[in-house]
Amino acid sequence: MAVNIINVPLGPGEVEFGKTSPEVIDKTKGGINFKANHTKKDITIDQFGDTPVKSVLKGGTCQATVPMATYELDKLSKFIPNSKFGKDETDPQNVKKRLNVYANAGYDLLQKADKLVLKPLDPDATPNDYITIPNAVPMPEIDWTYDSDNERIAMVTFIGYPDADGLLYFLGDEAVTI
Repeated sequence: MAVNIINVPLGPGEVEFGKTSPEVIDKTKGGINFKANHTKKDITIDQFGDTPVKSVLKGGTCQATVPMATYELDKLSKFIPNSKFGKDETDPQNVKKRLNVYANAGYDLLQKADKLVLKPLDPDATPNDYITIPNAVPMPEIDWTYDSDNERIAMVTFIGYPDADGLLYFLGDEAVTI
């Protein structure tokens, strides 16, 4: 008798941000979350009152929320818009690091847009299981508690923007051409 197995994926993942030499986020706390939705406009006519006779797509949004469990300033700088990282290596045994974050209104977030790929760490996962946002912009929320019970997490939400063709995100293997 054949056993009917229902394969429901479970487990952590990692994130790659960048096209050419991606920055890998492989230390997370709380799970990576991808969310997408679409909005529609219902079309009505007087003869049917509030009953829609048709609906049209108005648009869509997507985002990936990544709880980074890292305190590496050089790594964090890749995910904080309108920031600058510097270091002083005068003494190689005591490298000094600094991350400046600016509050300049009007900063164009798309300057920071890059490719984001979510990859499950399941040993049976393939590129068919990946989620890709071609134009993702990181928006961090740093909430570090200094106590003995909590990890310091930098929550980064990557917001998807459409590319020139209107592609917002795709599921599966990038090698497939549509």
